[in-house]
Amino acid sequence: MRKFLYISPYFPPQSQVGALRPLKFVRHLPAQGWLPVVLADLWPTDGVDADLPRFVPPEVAVTYDYSRRAAPTFAALQSGALTKSRAVATVQRVKWHERLLPKWLQDPDLIPLGEHSPDMPWAYRAALKILKKNPEIEAIVVNADPFAAAVVGAQLHRKTGLPVIQDFRDIWAPCKLRRPRRPGPQRWLEDRLERFCFENAAHMVINTQVSLDDYRAFYPDMAPEKFSLIRNFYDAELVSHGSHPGFDRFTLLHLGNFSRFRIADPLVRALAGAVALGVPREAIQVVSTGAFGGDALKLAETLGVRDLLQLEPPVPYHKVGALCQAADVLVYVAEPNADQRIASKFYDYLGARRPILSVSDNPESDAILRDYDAGAQFAIRDVDGMAQYILREFTAGRQRVVDRSVAGLTAPEAAARLAEILNQVAEKRR
Repeated sequence: MRKFLYISPYFPPQSQVGALRPLKFVRHLPAQGWLPVVLADLWPTDGVDADLPRFVPPEVAVTYDYSRRAAPTFAALQSGALTKSRAVATVQRVKWHERLLPKWLQDPDLIPLGEHSPDMPWAYRAALKILKKNPEIEAIVVNADPFAAAVVGAQLHRKTGLPVIQDFRDIWAPCKLRRPRRPGPQRWLEDRLERFCFENAAHMVINTQVSLDDYRAFYPDMAPEKFSLIRNFYDAELVSHGSHPGFDRFTLLHLGNFSRFRIADPLVRALAGAVALGVPREAIQVVSTGAFGGDALKLAETLGVRDLLQLEPPVPYHKVGALCQAADVLVYVAEPNADQRIASKFYDYLGARRPILSVSDNPESDAILRDYDAGAQFAIRDVDGMAQYILREFTAGRQRVVDRSVAGLTAPEAAARLAEILNQVAEKRR
């Protein structure tokens, strides 16, 4: 079986969303003839799911050495001492940008390579050790962000000549959401860093069509075929573990946290609107696995629906399938003006075969919902439309199954596409 080095700072047992795309890839790439050799990171302060590594195929070697803290943290996890080490680290460890930069510069969006940038020399040397130990490795794939990992990949190409595939889970320099917030010198630096990464890459993989088009426009001097689309995708077997007792009323489920950009207010207003349209209060609720946010709770109090907002304990990723099946409508809330992004959970929703209520201004996610007959999308300001949709779904009854195929958006298909790109870049080097 052919081998490639997979540089993925985010990887199980980390439970954050950035670890999920590489996990799904490594589960299905061996069937396509490619065996990943993973270089991963792990910090004492990372959220972890100790069960998640069991879904990594046993033949996939994972080295936790992307940073100096990775190996000790992994050892602590294995020994059962991670909780203690995390508590100590939370008290003792001050992030470098908090220690060295003034408060007005501590926004992570204003750090060109994020807090992972000091780890680049360590990661570079760790990768060279793996390459020396595995001389049969034919290519390198980078899971980014963190974008510092993309720079490491580019440097490795310059050192070894191995072709590098940059898999950008997020858009970097041309980001419409964050680029306007960056000072001019930072934009100048990030543009040059990204160009360095792309010029030293054999191929770039982007995960939405809008981002792909924006990247091709941003780099008109690069061949368009150097960029490819591999969307986020659904791994049916991975999420099918566990069970859920069910909900006692019609439930709109939101997976994950709301944030400073992705807020719950439109959903709260839509819920109040649905109640005003005649949905009985005692028969409906909105459940989230993450905090709604203080402003949304105050709004719900004002509108008289605070008691209809419920929190569900966080669910390990491999058990989200059962939770989605227990719900009646799955709620996807996007960030405003974020047409370059479609979150990973959107594809898990598609695979769950429940109606989807998408609160987004993104025409690409709207088109996918229409193509797969998966639900309805409403502009973030269209509260009345959302309320009417909730009423329609409530009237249609509980546990309605939307019989849809997710062909084109499955983990085996995504792995086959990445394997095809690996074949291309490896053969071209030969």
